[in-house]
Amino acid sequence: MSNVEIEVDIEGDIPFITCAENQLKQAFINIVKNSIESMEDGGRLQIQVSLRGEQVAVRFKDSGCGVAKDRIPKLGEPFYTTKEKGIGLGLMVTFQIIKHHHGHIHIESAEGIGTIVLVELPITLNEDRMEHIPYTYSTL
Repeated sequence: MSNVEIEVDIEGDIPFITCAENQLKQAFINIVKNSIESMEDGGRLQIQVSLRGEQVAVRFKDSGCGVAKDRIPKLGEPFYTTKEKGIGLGLMVTFQIIKHHHGHIHIESAEGIGTIVLVELPITLNEDRMEHIPYTYSTL
């Protein structure tokens, strides 16, 4: 797609996590879409899934245009975009979904080199933490 090679590496046995499945799908789609769009002339997107203690880590690394260091803290703010035709809501929604799942999202980038987005999600959520996830619940 768009001359982008996607490589997926799942390290070992990854346990199921408690989540709103459609929300996490949307968050991951937003990240993948941004990566693909950042590689206008094609490139490589590496997706790595691993277990880190009590967290599942999903790492997206692209060879796209990258983001300037001073812009990284603004990513995820409503209506902030680095795209010519973007509206600045995709990453905002992604950040909210990860937050509702009591996860973390970290972004590293360098102009002309690419971007790494790391999403860390807890394996299990106890009942009182699950109440804070809007919509429905399912296991991945």
